[in-house]
Amino acid sequence: MEEKFTKSYIKVDGPPVTQKHQTFPEVMKHYAETKPEGESVVFVSTDGTRECVTWSQLYQRSQIMARSLIKIGIRTHEVVAINVRCCPEWLYATFGAMMAGAIPVSISFTYTDGSDLIALMKKMETCSLLILDPGAEFVNWNILRKLLDKYKADGNVKSQKMPYLRYVLGVRFGHPELPNVIGLRDLLLEDHYDIELPVVKPTDVCGLFQTSGSTGIPKLVTYTQQSSLKMFSDSVLEHSNPKYIFFNDRPFNWGGGYPFSILTGQTRVTLSEFCDPPNDRLSFMIDVIVKEKCTLICALPPLMHELIKRKEHLPDDWPVEGILTGGQPLTKHLAACIGKACKFLLCLYGGSEFAGATVAKITNPNDFTEFGCGKPFNMPGLEIKIVDKNAEIVSVNQRGEIYIRSEAMFTGYFNDPEKTKAVLSEDGWYKTDDIGRMTEDGEFFVEGRKSNMIISGGFNVAPEILENVMKTFPGVDSVIIVPVPDDVYYQVLCACIVKKGDCEISEEDIRKNCHEYHADKPGLFTVLPKYYMFLESFPETRSGKTHRMELEKIALQRFRQSTF
Repeated sequence: MEEKFTKSYIKVDGPPVTQKHQTFPEVMKHYAETKPEGESVVFVSTDGTRECVTWSQLYQRSQIMARSLIKIGIRTHEVVAINVRCCPEWLYATFGAMMAGAIPVSISFTYTDGSDLIALMKKMETCSLLILDPGAEFVNWNILRKLLDKYKADGNVKSQKMPYLRYVLGVRFGHPELPNVIGLRDLLLEDHYDIELPVVKPTDVCGLFQTSGSTGIPKLVTYTQQSSLKMFSDSVLEHSNPKYIFFNDRPFNWGGGYPFSILTGQTRVTLSEFCDPPNDRLSFMIDVIVKEKCTLICALPPLMHELIKRKEHLPDDWPVEGILTGGQPLTKHLAACIGKACKFLLCLYGGSEFAGATVAKITNPNDFTEFGCGKPFNMPGLEIKIVDKNAEIVSVNQRGEIYIRSEAMFTGYFNDPEKTKAVLSEDGWYKTDDIGRMTEDGEFFVEGRKSNMIISGGFNVAPEILENVMKTFPGVDSVIIVPVPDDVYYQVLCACIVKKGDCEISEEDIRKNCHEYHADKPGLFTVLPKYYMFLESFPETRSGKTHRMELEKIALQRFRQSTF
């Protein structure tokens, strides 16, 4: 008989997970020796080309890159920043930097004046090398070149605004309008055998990860070799089983798209970002999944919605066994993918600061409860609790903030002790900022984010609660509630809505449904939207999450005159 809980706290008991290898390089060497010609990562392009990196190539080329980086002067524990789209060079740059004893970090920057890149460089402090591709329409290079005071053909640079930066390497700069930037592949042409690589230790930093930035400026999350490897074991995560061919089109520079398959021995199939985008991305992805015989796919909720719409039209040889999803609280509608689109659905609850905490495996759509994210991973020592505003554990089925403690967590925000202290308690608990609850059976439900709270007329409004209600209204596909400043109420609510297909619904229909629902369940929420805004789609962060801050800007611009 399973244990029944009265308090919202659980700890996974059992002997520690046995790890054969302690670092990324050790794992890469193992697969290079045991299946050298096996495919580690496959890049598929819209022009029909297929570029494969074998396990042997991945390990050997990363080693060559590591020795070349040391040759040009990259020192142990310096930061190597990588702004490169998905391609083999990203792999060699990242794991090469790691083998050289440096700290790799994938970065993105968008401001044309380069202010966000300057801010990142300042935060990283010791970033000596920037590896970048020119970007679509050369946007990356056009930003960077304005910040460089000197640039030499061998890659040496000087910049007053980024004083520690010493070197720039280019990836795929072969365009006549671009300068002759020394290429990363040039460093693969000669192997400096006389250079001895440093020993990478389990306690070394394996990389920095930018947070998604869906609710603010990205931070740099620090993981060690051992904290990353503890998570990716098939005894901990079912979807880490090497039998799966894993399709994941998310970019490498996001935690959910990072090629952790390197640690599991799986073949990762992804889309090359150096090609023209497909006219119909989903149809192209379906073709790739079938041709590559992918048995497990990563699909965020927007993609799952599309798969559900098309599930009756999927090909007869559809190979997918499971769909791995997460990134936001999941509605019951998403369970409809089970059947034709997949045999099982894995709902994962994780974040940038903790790779994963709970998982639910659903094989029957009727067994799925909305916002359910299952039970803790089989990781001995993992602890999860729900607490009130005083950080006291609440009774089961009571809402509160989710706290997590685990050896597989991040170690802090890089060079940011103040923000680290704000989210990590002295005894090692990470404050997720997520609102959720735990049942007496030890199942967890995530219902929103504490920091998304809107203050309107003295009421604290959790927008996710109203969003989940409005998603059940006829004709509504997606809803996001954002605040709009107000002189009287401080903030009022704006409902941003994406309609289902060509459905004809109006603001009046939505407003009426809101009032009727509120009349039936007055205790569920206390404030209704003042504004309604219909959009074709929501802006997204690079990781595929809805960009709430961009939606706030759109709402503010649209309703500015009626607000002030």
